[in-house]
Amino acid sequence: MKRYLLLLVFLILPVLFSFTPQESKVNQKKIEREREKKKKLAKKQYDQAVLRHRKMQSKDTKARMKQTRKSAKKSTPLSR
Repeated sequence: MKRYLLLLVFLILPVLFSFTPQESKVNQKKIEREREKKKKLAKKQYDQAVLRHRKMQSKDTKARMKQTRKSAKKSTPLSR
């Protein structure tokens, strides 16, 4: 009887521990999805803040900002 019990334990233990890696993969994917959502939300909030900042500026300031952007693009080397 004791042998059967030991044999049963040795057969069941590997089966129980085989499910752990699959669960960790699922959890890792879930964590990655949450990180991506947070990144998207942060970028969206940043873009909205930039737009809000631009809307608050006077007409002259907007023109200077536009000119600065154009000159920055011209002076920046191409990135590959």
